[in-house]
Amino acid sequence: MSDPVDPTGGWAAATEATANASKEAIQASRELGHFISGPAREAVGILEDYVKVVRFERRVRLADRVRKFLIERGMTGPTRKIPLNIGVPLLENATLEEDDDLQEVWARLLVNGGDAGSGIQLRRAFVSVLAEMTSLDVRSLAQIESAAKLNAESGSNGVWTYELPERAIPYVKPERTRDPSPEVAISLGNLERLGCIISSNRTPVLKGVQLVNLTPFGRALIDACTR
Repeated sequence: MSDPVDPTGGWAAATEATANASKEAIQASRELGHFISGPAREAVGILEDYVKVVRFERRVRLADRVRKFLIERGMTGPTRKIPLNIGVPLLENATLEEDDDLQEVWARLLVNGGDAGSGIQLRRAFVSVLAEMTSLDVRSLAQIESAAKLNAESGSNGVWTYELPERAIPYVKPERTRDPSPEVAISLGNLERLGCIISSNRTPVLKGVQLVNLTPFGRALIDACTR
């Protein structure tokens, strides 16, 4: 015997699924709202303005990642509140981010900001700068930071960019090198515009983004998103 036909054409099932998704998104919003100082209801209300079906999954995923990072630290929740003028745009960007890799970065920034023992001084500039970065920007910046650490150990200065985003190469001696790919060159230009890196060319032969240095702001941003 065939299954009975749904007289609503599946509308009832779809409505129930949407309602369940709404409840899950609202619960995720409440959990994330604990990170922000001030009236929690106001913070949740700002988030609820963005509650659309397409955004439910992203918000729930963010809450899942935040829970995971908290568990890794032996924490059950935030130990300090993030000011509203930082926390609200941070949550807005984090819950609207559709790139999984970038949402990981937002989740770590949120957890670091809510951890009194992280040693991170959360700044509004971190939120606005990260909002203007792509996953390629983040990968390139992380590689530059890794190479810069090796420079600090050896006393060298500057990082070659021509093999980004796979790796950045610590400067050892002058060499005739090549330009990074056009996509990476654009990414490096954006990172320089945002104050994360600075060109450190030593000879007129080199072009603007072949050799770069990490700025103090760039290092602080990486710390805030990874520590």
